[in-house]
Amino acid sequence: LAVRPWPQNPDVHLREIKALGVGPVLLRLHPWDSDHRDEEMLAEALVSQGHELSFVIPQNRDLVRDRNRWRAAVEELAERFTPFGRHFQVGQAINRSKWGIWTHGEYVDLYLEAAEILRRKEGVQVLGPSVIDFEFQAILALVNNRTPGLHFDIVSNLLYVDRRGAPENRQMGLDTVDKVTLLRAIAEIGRNCGDRCWVTEINWPLWEGPHSPAGKTVSVGEEEQANYLVRYYLLVLGTGLVERVFWWRLIARGYGLISPESDGSLRRRPAWDALRTLIDQIEGATFEGPLAAPDGAFLYSFTEDGEDLVVGWSVDRGARAVLPRRASAAISRDGASLPVPDGTEIELGPSPVYYQ
Repeated sequence: LAVRPWPQNPDVHLREIKALGVGPVLLRLHPWDSDHRDEEMLAEALVSQGHELSFVIPQNRDLVRDRNRWRAAVEELAERFTPFGRHFQVGQAINRSKWGIWTHGEYVDLYLEAAEILRRKEGVQVLGPSVIDFEFQAILALVNNRTPGLHFDIVSNLLYVDRRGAPENRQMGLDTVDKVTLLRAIAEIGRNCGDRCWVTEINWPLWEGPHSPAGKTVSVGEEEQANYLVRYYLLVLGTGLVERVFWWRLIARGYGLISPESDGSLRRRPAWDALRTLIDQIEGATFEGPLAAPDGAFLYSFTEDGEDLVVGWSVDRGARAVLPRRASAAISRDGASLPVPDGTEIELGPSPVYYQ
């Protein structure tokens, strides 16, 4: 899960993350800010609760143009936050000019300076090139760039697929699983990177926007968002080719797991319950692979401590599939008990169901 501080209620992250059962947390730092006390307090509290903490250091145009200020900002962030974590993504959406990077050369220069500073601390690993969306030509160019000293310890990608709707939908013939497979292949053949991959940002924007750069044509309702969250995590992590997937973010209008309401209260969206249930059901389990299912339907098999679990869903309603055995319990996407099927044949829909 990815977060930013919520100064209106500093303790809400700790309470909500604990309730979710999330382990790894990604904290975005803002190097253009002069005050990082909120981020430092949050980082210290998260680590004290046992979370593995990683960081993102984005850029803006002012910092790209003022390299002395960039270096000073990274030096301060390295000093303050390396006690809490050893993974730092340098750069954010570097293939979008609105984030301040206009050429690959500009990003390489920023990355080299930041990586040199961060690696002064023992054990730090630096992530990049943090390309957003399925624009892998930009990743290819950077992981094969021959600039001396350029190396990405982990290949990071903000792999949004929201413009295509459901995560099973295809773009240039590739669905999300295919895209992740290609991402890993690029990392494995890159001249200046390791073969490890993280997806450091993903979400689906909601109709309440405007919060999507792509506009309302790609926005969805809260139920669809919750369905897509679970399916994206299952599809991507099920490949075994990506180590981490981070949802952006915990609290935000328009896309967060929690909605800040007009009266100042915070409301958990269906996606919150969906992520909590996903973690509760399969945390610590081993993915055994997909089972046979009709086109557009999915049955994912897991085992843990000798017990098996199948997660089932379909892109469209009404698909029918067969479980490997009769289920003893059925759990909804949001953690509610459902009627147990009479036999092994089940009807699937867009909302994933866990069959124990």
